[in-house]
Amino acid sequence: MNKNRLVLGLFGIVLAAVFFTNAHGYPEAAAQMPLIYSVTVALLSLAMVCSELLRWRAASQRDDAPAVATDEVEVRSRYLVTAVVFVLAVAYVSVIGTLGYLLSTLLFMGLSLLLIRTVSVRFAVIGTVVLVTVVCLVFVQFLGLPVPLLPAAFA
Repeated sequence: MNKNRLVLGLFGIVLAAVFFTNAHGYPEAAAQMPLIYSVTVALLSLAMVCSELLRWRAASQRDDAPAVATDEVEVRSRYLVTAVVFVLAVAYVSVIGTLGYLLSTLLFMGLSLLLIRTVSVRFAVIGTVVLVTVVCLVFVQFLGLPVPLLPAAFA
């Protein structure tokens, strides 16, 4: 059983519950998207938890412990990268008001994907552009929320 995936799934469920609860305080039009996203994240996280539990159950029935060769340095490196991405996320939230959504999101996504290195640069750029576009369309155009798109000096 991959304990990291199990903990991540549980964390996703808790995070979705927090967003779901907070969204009830928003105006009705603004609450719709966070409610939909929080339910979606909760369902996907629940699926991740169930998948890991089923995998653990199947492995325990076989009585064969899978041989996993993990290098201690590699594991420490992954934890360090995870911690750095978490610090980047905190910094991202704190600078959105100053740098604006577009610049801060591009910096956060670029640095995070560079550190994680799970996708190629081409897919990282495509994913970042799609994410920024969808968020702008949904929150700025559709919901009309006052999202600071540009740095405070240019606004």
